[in-house]
Parts: sequence; structure tokens; C-alpha cells
Amino acid sequence: MLHRTKINPVDRASVPPVSSNSKPNFEPRPAPFHGRLGTLLLSGVAVLLAAGEPSSAWAQTIGNTAVGQATSGAEAVGDTLPDDLRPDEPLQDRFDRRVTIPGTQVGAVSFQAQAVADLGFNDNVFAQDTGVKSDFFADYGARINADYHYDGLRADLSLNYQERRYFQLPNEDYWQGGTRLQLSDQLGSNFGVFLDGGVQRLSVPRSDPNTINGFKPATYLLYDAETGTTIGTGDHNLVTVTAGYSQTIYDQSFGTQGLIITNDRDRQELFGDVRFDHTFFGNQKVFVEVRPDGRSFGRDVDASGYRRASNGVRADTGFQLDIDSLFLVSLSGGYQTQAYADSRYGTIDEPDVTAEVLWSPTRLTQLDLKYVHEYYEDIFIESPGYVHDMATVTLSHELRRDILLKLDTSYDDRQLERSTRHYDILTSEARIDYEIARGITVGIDYTNQHLTSNTTRTFDDNIVMLSFKKQF
Repeated sequence: MLHRTKINPVDRASVPPVSSNSKPNFEPRPAPFHGRLGTLLLSGVAVLLAAGEPSSAWAQTIGNTAVGQATSGAEAVGDTLPDDLRPDEPLQDRFDRRVTIPGTQVGAVSFQAQAVADLGFNDNVFAQDTGVKSDFFADYGARINADYHYDGLRADLSLNYQERRYFQLPNEDYWQGGTRLQLSDQLGSNFGVFLDGGVQRLSVPRSDPNTINGFKPATYLLYDAETGTTIGTGDHNLVTVTAGYSQTIYDQSFGTQGLIITNDRDRQELFGDVRFDHTFFGNQKVFVEVRPDGRSFGRDVDASGYRRASNGVRADTGFQLDIDSLFLVSLSGGYQTQAYADSRYGTIDEPDVTAEVLWSPTRLTQLDLKYVHEYYEDIFIESPGYVHDMATVTLSHELRRDILLKLDTSYDDRQLERSTRHYDILTSEARIDYEIARGITVGIDYTNQHLTSNTTRTFDDNIVMLSFKKQF
């Protein structure tokens, strides 16, 4: 996917596109952590800061890596290559960049391939408070990228496929896959064009508080494309104009009452996006962005008797401030309005705010604090979506150049529009990634989910995963 910032980019690989402008992370987690959360995070910061000092025996050899020199005689995989420290870069991005091996070059085309495999256990596969079932599962798949770069022209084609197999619940098995083509051409020093499009088969996770209640996870096809131009340069003034289209088509699903009508959720969207970025120097930036949209669904009147078609616009402005390479502060705000064809929904107007502070007390430790308030379109029987307040805290520490530790917790407070329904979702995660050999990475991840509401909808969920990645 092209790395152009939008108002709230959607992770199309994991979230159903019925949402409007952003992708909240709704993986829930349990209340036992909630009372001790502040103490745990403060203790974690203190411990990791101590471990992150250059004098730590476990720390990377900063004296060598900071100047781009290889550590002589080092046996650890992560300490054998030159480092490239980039200001304000998240540690996860730096780790991913380090462990990425160069592609196979054939003329002007570079090929990269990656195989993935996971072994996991979920103690509540159906994300329910009753009828809880647990099971082991295995994921396996692959991704291939071909990148062509000649002069100002660049083309990137990616293919991906992944299977999930449950050991005792084969009815829950599913697969995901897709292809994406990205084209861009710099026609002049201040003018470029781009085209980005793809086809994907995706799945709605059971942990979504808005489940379809079928025997299998809800799967759907997503077609999307966007094209536009860039005027100016990223180091001073840059204007990006985009027009796009997306369409989702849901597969049929069967529940306890028989066939579930899913074409209610099939959606088409046309949107535009105009963004102006001004960079003062370094990472000191301001932006203004406006995104109009028009949406329609598979049926004019759905099975619940609602007309969900709408037109809307979102406008935002904000800034990014780098304070002595210690704090990276981002703040944006604006307004959203969405006018629905159904008079019971009417027009929803809501301000939106996004605030984030990335603190890098050492080159080995980062603390990321983020808060989001916005309206998010989703499909519920009586509601077009919800307004939510979401706070996320992420603590990352580079134990060694080849070992990354992460602790993450988020709290999402959702109030459905035109409804009394309310959800509270607490998510906590601990992960370690280790490059055991060049091109081979292993990860261990524990996720705890907890969802409560003012209805009968509630559940707890614990997921443990062991992941392997091999690059070719």
C-alpha cells in the first residue's frame, strides 16, 4: 500500500470496510489488569529505562552502530550489520527494517518472498460469555513482492495468501488472500501521479462486538482503487489530490436459523481527498485535509427496515512537532458530518481529535501514548455506527539489536449512535520478536481481551501465539 497519510488510514487486511474513516483496534482484554495498569506501566518504564542505558550488558553496542559501523567479531545476528538510526522512527519499524533482507534483483525488478506460520491457542474461539469453546489453531501462508524502479517510475505488485486451521473446530477454518498493484511516476521535480488498487478476500474476526453469528467467520471480497497527483515536494510544500472507489461483497453465511442475509452489508463508496502538507524543517510539519464521500449498500432498504446510504465529509488540520529528538508530538482535529437517507438516522455531526506523543528517552526504549475521539461507521441493527474514545499506551524496548519487546494496552469506550447500547473494550498485549538467523524471525505473543456492555454482550478471551517468518 502506498505510504501516503490519510485522515485515518484503514488497515484493510484486518477490518471490514463498513467502517468510515478509521480503524480502531477493538481486540478486548480483561479487567484484572485495569486496576494495576498505571503501576505496571510505570514499573515497566523504570525497568526498561535502566536496561536501555548504553552501559547495559544486554544493550546493543551503540558506540559502533550509531556511526554506521559493523560490530567486529559479534556473533549475534542482529549485531553483525551496520545500523541506520533514523530520528523519531518507531522501534517496531526499525526492527522490521533491520530484519528485512535485500530482494533478488533481476534487471530493474527486485523480488522478495516470505513464508509465515503460526501455532496458537484461543480459550474462547466464539468470543462469547456462554458456550465458550477453546481450541488450538495453525496459520500458514506466503507473500511475494515484485518491485520495479526505473528513473521516476515505480511499480510494486504483491500477492499474499494465508490459511487458518482449527484442530477441533474445522467449521471455523477460513482463508484470506489478495493482490495489490501500486504505480507511481515522478513526471517532474514538483509533479507526480499514482495509482493503487487491489482485490482481497478477508474475514471479520469473531472478537468484533458486531458479529454475524454464523457457523463460520464472516468473509467478504474487497475491491478498491485510488488515483491522484502530488504537487510540490515533501521537504517543503506538498499537495496530494486523490479520488477513490471501494466495494465489498459478503459471502453467504448460515446460522442456527438458516441462511443469514448478508448483502445488506455489501457496500460501495466513492471518495475524494485533498491534503496540504507544509514542512518547516526536519519533522516540524502542519497539514490540512478534506475528505468527502458517498456510500450506498447492496439493498436500498435492509432486512431491519433501514436505509443506510449516506453522504458526508471530514475535515481536519494538525501539526507535528519534534522536540529535541526526545518527543515527537502529533495533534490533529476537525469535524465529521454524515447525512443518512433514513430519517431515523438523520445527520450525525461529531468533532474528531487525534493526539499522540512518542517519547524516546534512549535509543533503545520508546513510550507511545495515543488518544482518538471520532465517529466510526459500522453496521448494527438500529444504529449506523458509534462515537468512541480510545486511549492506547505502547512500551517498546530493544533488548538487543535482534530482540524487540513490546507491551501494549488500549481502552476503547464506544457509544452507539441512535441507540442506548454501549461497549467498553480493554485490550492488553505482550510480545517478543527475535531474529534467530538472518531472514528468520520468531515471535511469541499473548493477547488478553475483555468486552463488557450495558447489554448481555460480554466476553473474555486469551490468545497465545508462536509465530515464524522466513524471508527468501
